[in-house]
Amino acid sequence: MTDLNTPLTILGGMTGQHFIDEYWQKKPLLIRGGLVNFTLPLEADELAGMAMEEEIESRIVIENGLIPWEMRQGPFGEDTFATLPEKEWTLLVQAVDHWVPEVQTLKEQFEFLPSWRLDDVMVSYATEGGSVGPHYDQYDVFLVQVSGKRRWQVLAPHEYQDSAIPNIKLHILDNFPVNPDMDWELEAGDILYLPPNFAHNGRALDDDCMTYSVGFRAPSMQDVLTGIRDKLCETDNVKDRFAAPETAGRQHSAHISQDDIQYLQTQLARLINQPDLLAEWLGETMSESKYPEYLEPLNQKELNAAFNSATQGQTFLRPGDARICYYIQQNAADKGKIRVFCNGEHLLVDETLTGFVEAVCHQVEFDFSGLDLTQHADLEPLVRFLIRQQGLIELAAAEE
Repeated sequence: MTDLNTPLTILGGMTGQHFIDEYWQKKPLLIRGGLVNFTLPLEADELAGMAMEEEIESRIVIENGLIPWEMRQGPFGEDTFATLPEKEWTLLVQAVDHWVPEVQTLKEQFEFLPSWRLDDVMVSYATEGGSVGPHYDQYDVFLVQVSGKRRWQVLAPHEYQDSAIPNIKLHILDNFPVNPDMDWELEAGDILYLPPNFAHNGRALDDDCMTYSVGFRAPSMQDVLTGIRDKLCETDNVKDRFAAPETAGRQHSAHISQDDIQYLQTQLARLINQPDLLAEWLGETMSESKYPEYLEPLNQKELNAAFNSATQGQTFLRPGDARICYYIQQNAADKGKIRVFCNGEHLLVDETLTGFVEAVCHQVEFDFSGLDLTQHADLEPLVRFLIRQQGLIELAAAEE
């Protein structure tokens, strides 16, 4: 975890604590020159090459295409790019940090915020005039200008009506009055932070415009309720029934009284009042890979081979799509334990291994040959768990 009281370059010299206190989920922040010493890892044609891959999620938005705000879904062929108009189109490629390690390094500069909230880095390239239209996101995002120029116009939630242009695939606002106090031109190295639901309209000012969007996960409360319900129902207790005592407040045999509702509220609160169970759902959900189909857990043979490589000194990496976090258990039965989450699964280990888990989350490259696996009974199971879940992968295997 980054020291929140240390000035951070990515915040233009502001401390993480000041950012959290004044801006996080409250108001936008323009950071001039926050991105330094960053070598552009992808040119526009390389990004286009990624958009041709089957496993990579991509889109193209053309403002004046076959229809207004035409959106095309990848993967694309070379003929797609050959026939695009000269101006006013945008290519968006999702989760580039999963495939390009240098982009993962950029994402980790934002670890003054919870790393388990970080989602992915979307990269957009736009020709002059390119835009995806005025819209809002329901999550926090840092818009990092890495090349070219883009103009951003921003509105607070109370400054626009949530009504969209009809009959198009995108949710583009049909009203966007300009607020001159939130109208900025960003150059390479500048960063714009936007809280959820702040509407924004970005438009490329040249043909070199490339923006990296660092987004954060924010499940809806409806999703939370559904997930917690499913977690609670994993253990079936047929004897736990609605059994409200009879009340003097009932006016008639057909009357559902306020006492009945109060009883129901109390019983639901009792079920939800299980912090460890809530943490289990939250950890599983927030650590789930964006593309789990590409992160199948290793089978036993693969795991044994990889673990042997680890003990023999083979270099291991924490890949860009690995999602690892932990929770300190609160119930008496698990006191002194932490629950470690990795790519949607979890393992209960001794709390003394917290430092090891934090080191794995902080570092990228590992040599386990000098690690004494006998120093704690939970250490080898923990290393095996992280390897099995592909939170740690063998460098040679990754190169192949």
